[in-house]
Amino acid sequence: MTNEITTSKAEFALDLQNAGLDVLDYVPERVVPPIIILSPDSTYLQPDSTGTTYMLGLKLTLVASTATNEQASEELDDLIARTLVALQDMHYVHLSGVQQPYRLAANTAEYLATDLTLDLSITL
Repeated sequence: MTNEITTSKAEFALDLQNAGLDVLDYVPERVVPPIIILSPDSTYLQPDSTGTTYMLGLKLTLVASTATNEQASEELDDLIARTLVALQDMHYVHLSGVQQPYRLAANTAEYLATDLTLDLSITL
């Protein structure tokens, strides 16, 4: 039987996929951009209030394809915008912020990436 934490992450990833985004809810062995990788944030779980409601801390790593710096920046901005639009209709998600873009080393290549931090409201 799957627990609520795993189920919540999978349902969130499915909601993003239904919005037209390529999302994985695990770190893949090989990164194939453009892609969003869903992983735990530094504060993974904290109480939301008294009772059984918790905030599940997640990080979305948005990765743009390799390209010229200008093209990669534009692609990453587009991926950020599409993700933010998708999150607008998800009332169980609280966006904390979008971090400064950085170079992500994977597959013996470098990709322009950024992290979105957010919390999902879940009940255990």
